[in-house]
Amino acid sequence: MNNYEVIINARTHLVVETNTGRCLGGIGANFYRPFVFPFYTPSGHTVIQEFAFDHPFHNGIFVGQAPVRVGDREAWFWGAPPRRSLTDRLFENLGRMDTQKEIEISLHSNGVRFQQNIVWRDANEEPLVDEIRSINLYAIDDGTVCDMTSDKIAAYGDVEYPQTKYGSIGMRVEPRLLPVMGGVVIGDNDRKGKVAIIDDNTSKYIAYQNTLHQHGSLGVFMKILDDGLRGPWFIRDYGMALYNPTQTGSVETKSQDSWNIGLRFVAYDGELTANRAEDWCAI
Repeated sequence: MNNYEVIINARTHLVVETNTGRCLGGIGANFYRPFVFPFYTPSGHTVIQEFAFDHPFHNGIFVGQAPVRVGDREAWFWGAPPRRSLTDRLFENLGRMDTQKEIEISLHSNGVRFQQNIVWRDANEEPLVDEIRSINLYAIDDGTVCDMTSDKIAAYGDVEYPQTKYGSIGMRVEPRLLPVMGGVVIGDNDRKGKVAIIDDNTSKYIAYQNTLHQHGSLGVFMKILDDGLRGPWFIRDYGMALYNPTQTGSVETKSQDSWNIGLRFVAYDGELTANRAEDWCAI
C-alpha cells in the first residue's frame, strides 16, 4: 500500500504522507541545477537552506563540481546566477545542469523515489557529462531520510574532475542549527563543538544540531552511502557541509564509464545519540 503521494507545484515535487499531511520534503530544478528543498523533521522543521545571500548557489541538498574537463573543453558547475560580483571567477566558463522535465517517480510504503536525467552542458550549451540522479525521500520512526546518489556518465569522451574544493555532494545547513546561533557540529566518537574539533576527514558521519526556543532540539545528519568511506569532508561553521572526493585528488573516468557518489541525510527531532547514528548508518 502506498501511504505517500507527490504533489506538484510548477517544477517542485513535494512528498506528502496521505493520511496525516506530513510533508517529508521536495525536489525541484531551476535553469542551472536541480536540488532538494525543503527537507523536514518529523515535527515539520526544515533543516537545510534554499540558498545563502553570499552563496546563492549553495542550494539545499545539491551536487556541484568545478572544473569538469572533456578533452580541451572545460566548464564550471559550482557557481550559478545571481552573480556575487563583477570579478567572481566562479562565473567563468559557467556550465549548467540541464534537468530533463521527465522524472521517473516510484512510490513505496515509506516514501517516494525520484530519478532525474541531467545533461551537464558547457557555456556553449554543448554536453560534457550525462548524469542519472536518484533521490529517495522516506520516513523512519525517528526521522526523515533523503538518500541522494549521483551517477555521472562519460558519454562524450574521457572526463577529468581535477582536484578542487568546489565539489561534490552535500548541503547548505539551516542557519538556526549553526554554531553562530548556539548550535554544534557533531562527529563520531563523541566529538562535538565547532568544525575545528571535527574536521579531520575521519568521521563516520557529520551532524549539525541546536536547541531552538519553544521547539527543543533538532538537527540534520549525513553519512556517505559507501560504507567503506569516511571522507574527505568539507565542512564549515557557516553551514557548508560536503563530501568531496576531489578535495584530495582528481577523479578520471574513461569514455562511457561513470563516477558514482552518494550521501544519506536524516532530518531529526531531539538529540543525536551514538545509537541513533549507528541505526541510521545501517538502514
